[in-house]
Amino acid sequence: MATRPPAATDPTPSPTGSPPESGAKPRAGRAATPRSLILGLLLTVLVDLWIHYAELVLGGQRGHTALVNSSIPVGPFSAFFLVVVINLLLARGARHHRTWAWLRLTPAELLTVYTMMTVSAVLSSSGSLHFLIPSLTAPMQYATTENNWTGVFYRYIPSWFAPRDPDVIRAFYEGGSPIPVRAWMGPVLAWTSFVVVFTYATLCINSIFRRQWVDRERLTFPTVILPVELMNDKVPLFSNRLLWIGAMIPVALGTLNSLALNIPTLPTLNIRVTDLSQNFVTKPWNSIGTFGLSFYPFVIGIGYLLTTDVTFSCWFFYLMTKAEAVFGSASGLKQEGVSSPMNDFPFIGHQGAGAFLAIVVMAFYVSRGVLKDAWRTAFSREKPTDPATGAPLDDSEEAMPYRTAFVLLVLCFLYMVGFCELAGMTPMVAVILLLLAIAFRVAATRARAEAGNAWLFGPDVDTGQLMTTTFGTRPFGGADLTIMAYLRSISSYDLRTTSMPHQLDALKMADMVGASKRRLMGALMLSVAVGCFASFWIALGVWYHYGAAAKTDVWRTFMGRQPFDILQSQLQSPVQSNAPGTLFVGVGFLTTVALSLLRMQYTWWPFHPIGYAIANTATMQQIWLPFMIAWCAKAMTLRYGGLNLYRRFMPFFLGLCLGDFLIGGLWTLIGCFTDLNVYPMNW
Repeated sequence: MATRPPAATDPTPSPTGSPPESGAKPRAGRAATPRSLILGLLLTVLVDLWIHYAELVLGGQRGHTALVNSSIPVGPFSAFFLVVVINLLLARGARHHRTWAWLRLTPAELLTVYTMMTVSAVLSSSGSLHFLIPSLTAPMQYATTENNWTGVFYRYIPSWFAPRDPDVIRAFYEGGSPIPVRAWMGPVLAWTSFVVVFTYATLCINSIFRRQWVDRERLTFPTVILPVELMNDKVPLFSNRLLWIGAMIPVALGTLNSLALNIPTLPTLNIRVTDLSQNFVTKPWNSIGTFGLSFYPFVIGIGYLLTTDVTFSCWFFYLMTKAEAVFGSASGLKQEGVSSPMNDFPFIGHQGAGAFLAIVVMAFYVSRGVLKDAWRTAFSREKPTDPATGAPLDDSEEAMPYRTAFVLLVLCFLYMVGFCELAGMTPMVAVILLLLAIAFRVAATRARAEAGNAWLFGPDVDTGQLMTTTFGTRPFGGADLTIMAYLRSISSYDLRTTSMPHQLDALKMADMVGASKRRLMGALMLSVAVGCFASFWIALGVWYHYGAAAKTDVWRTFMGRQPFDILQSQLQSPVQSNAPGTLFVGVGFLTTVALSLLRMQYTWWPFHPIGYAIANTATMQQIWLPFMIAWCAKAMTLRYGGLNLYRRFMPFFLGLCLGDFLIGGLWTLIGCFTDLNVYPMNW
């Protein structure tokens, strides 16, 4: 959470010239032109369709690459790359036909198309609609005389949450039926409005924090470098041989592994996680838990773009969590087969929850001056002045006027509280749940901007679990717990498809290409509303055609049921408050604050608070080794070759990202139109 700029020896420049933060902004054309809006909406809906088919149908039978779950979403990026290639062909054709020149998209229009897809389409997958929709039907489908769900919590379910007709529910799971539109229209409108309003609230927060995170702290934003390079006129990056050498590595690996799934005689070079924990069978080493080795090319590529203190801290603190687990077993704090409140030691999920909360608190603390200026600009007659120029602070170039951002944020929050209260939840419980859900997303967004998380998981102790383990379940009524079960799509630890980090990336890219953030914001809001509504109906169409319990991915169907299994247990056997867990929330909080303060005080301090926070989530279980490889590569390059060598090699690492995303998207698309099995490249 340091406010100091990156050290001169640890930069992240553009691979094709001047640093991303160069003073003069390029001429990029107008953002959100009519044709870019139409193209952006069309591609958003098409990518939504691709996501639902690939992840629900193909993923349930023959494998798939997750299309929106990585930090640069594979589906939108693949569609964007196709647009870039067509744009280059139009540029060549423009030498002979002027009409072709008119058809070319400007960098600002390319930005509009790409960000409309990323900000909206991510809402379609697991962690969002793929969790929400199955949860709407699960209580009616899985209620039995044995579990007595009808007697335990049916009375707390609002009639407008989901259809109640048994035939409508049965068809959802069995398939072979058209969507019963009349039965679903009310629930679709209700839940779409909630998801859209929640997403608008995060857009407002990003608009308020943008000046601090982008202009003042100048965070790394590793996930914007490749898309912005592709937005440049003539894409000079394409002429660099190292880009294509780097791209061929994941292309070759992905192609070989997908072919091997279909031709058993071919060898497989597994780059996904190989768990080594089965090799640790004696105490205390058997307490180490999942310990995976992986070789994800795109993770190595992103890691090379980070500051070395971030990559070092991520893998170092992850290994520390394993050391903590071994220590707990060796010291007797954790004893297998014995009921003890310390059996969850070292309480990794609780430490992670505390770390995420501390990141938010420190973000507000460090940003207090900017936030005060924003508030005075919005509502005070005495406008603050810009320290650099002495002129009154101007918000005309912000994504929203500060007054609009503050007012809309309050209105969005009141709407969500009203939604929960109308459903039967106690207003104070709704306020706490929503504040925590938003706080975790603020922390995740900050983490993504600094660490480029390949997969954005939050702590295992998510928003709902943090509330129930801290206070127990007795303070909450049956209706509170029931509505919390339905809101798993905003309270789950699975933050891979949260829109907020992509929103901040969009605002950062707008600065880099010189596009109007305000015009772009209108495009993003339009895309979220239209895309979410369309995606809801597309998902229903896939499930009603193939059947949620017949020919689609069983894991997503199970994630719809899981909250209600937990709910049944909470209502029948109330959970007691977890004092040791709450203590370790405090440990995680104080550790993160201490790391932040030390980093702000001492420029040589090597441990980054973001690394500690991410290490206490599921993210690092899969990518600690690629981050270590990237750290070694960047540290050695800077040490022995300096900035020039680092910049020279950057296209190679961007190529690792480019090739991995494109081959993952290509094989998934091939799988959608054939009977071939697909090797997943990013999960």
